Amino acid sequence: MLCNVGRRFIWFLIGSSIFAAFIGYVLFKAGLISFQGIPQSQRALNIKDRNRNKRVGKIRVT
Repeated sequence: MLCNVGRRFIWFLIGSSIFAAFIGYVLFKAGLISFQGIPQSQRALNIKDRNRNKRVGKIRVT
């Protein structure tokens, strides 16, 4: 029984680590978090550069 609990705990640690990494990746791509030494996300760069028009399909985003 103790072995079964240990195995479940290890799988819980692996699953929660993968889940936390996925959430961190999503937040980083959304531009909500940033790390030192890594360039700013594309969203932050687009906000800084408002004078440039960017075409997305047939819609012009300014």
